[in-house]
Amino acid sequence: MGGMRSVLLLLGNYHHRTHRGVARYAREHRWHLFAEPAATSQIPVGWNGDGVITALNYRQDLVDFILSVKSPIVDVSLVRAEIGLPRVLGDNEAIGRLAAEHLLDRGFRSFAWFALFDDPVSAERRHGFASRLAAAGYRPKEFVWERARGRRKSAWAARRQWLIRSLHQLQRPLAVFAYNDHVAANVIDACLDADLRVPEEVAVVGVDNDDLVCECLSVPLSSVHHDLERLGYEGAALLDRLMDGAPAPRQPIRIPPKGVVMRKSSDVIAVEHPEVAAALHFIRERYQEPLAVADVVAATRLSRRGLEKAFRTHFSRTINGEILRIRLAHAQELLAQTDQRIVAVTAATGFSRPQYFCEVFRQATGKTPRQYRLDARPGGGLAGPRKPATGNA
Repeated sequence: MGGMRSVLLLLGNYHHRTHRGVARYAREHRWHLFAEPAATSQIPVGWNGDGVITALNYRQDLVDFILSVKSPIVDVSLVRAEIGLPRVLGDNEAIGRLAAEHLLDRGFRSFAWFALFDDPVSAERRHGFASRLAAAGYRPKEFVWERARGRRKSAWAARRQWLIRSLHQLQRPLAVFAYNDHVAANVIDACLDADLRVPEEVAVVGVDNDDLVCECLSVPLSSVHHDLERLGYEGAALLDRLMDGAPAPRQPIRIPPKGVVMRKSSDVIAVEHPEVAAALHFIRERYQEPLAVADVVAATRLSRRGLEKAFRTHFSRTINGEILRIRLAHAQELLAQTDQRIVAVTAATGFSRPQYFCEVFRQATGKTPRQYRLDARPGGGLAGPRKPATGNA
């Protein structure tokens, strides 16, 4: 290879964005990336290179091969946590908390968790979801197909009927958080079969923000943006350090999610009180303007005291708290996804002046807007010093 490092990408659980993140790091650092097994999961018996990036699953032949490799290895999966490999993982509890906050923000009070299996990733996401809801005074119902089917064969028709029966058991309007986008898509299909309207009766949120799934459903799917590209990139960066002789980290490196991408499946305000619902719609339409509580009150038929009391009873935030939350959420999106200057972000999010925006943002997130932007970019702010890119990348 003429001094070029040869790295094997062998993903038992394949995702194209993880592959893309690894490939970008490999391109920047002039690796030869042997990626054919990433998609095929075929074991390349006899391979002999400098390092491996894998995503272990329950296939014993894959585990046996990985354990036979003498080169440094990084695992980007939590499924085989008992095998003590260096790991880069998604922050699954943060993913669950984000889903809960998104659904609480829509005004829901009835919640459910749907998954196919009880695996470590499922446990972390469920815990993050449930703990955030518990802090708000709610408890989700849990539905896991692996538990429900028992010894029965996991047939598609049986699983669809289980989904429909489960949905009919629950109080509506209902907010569902699913293990990933594929499970969420099954929930939406079950709702349609059961004549349950999405999102008016059942709102659904998945995980991964896979546009091949989310954008191709009859009701486009809202999803937590699990930053799989950054996970792949940071996995490659960790492997590079291990190949240089650095010690393995004692704990897995966790990659935070990038927020919730809202589509039609959760684009609803599930508040029964008509004046609170009207106020929430008004805030969402006008938050980019110089908006005060008095303006929101004027858009309803209640007094200020009456509307504030109704918010306390029927919603999870104060009027001013909801204005601030929406402005900060939009600011985080602009900082992460654009190069707009702070002055432009301030103006676009309804804050009166940049200094005030920066103060409020730091108090809410613990970071300055600049640091938040740096951390939100792939390869930014997670794993310490990193090697400079080589070549022309």
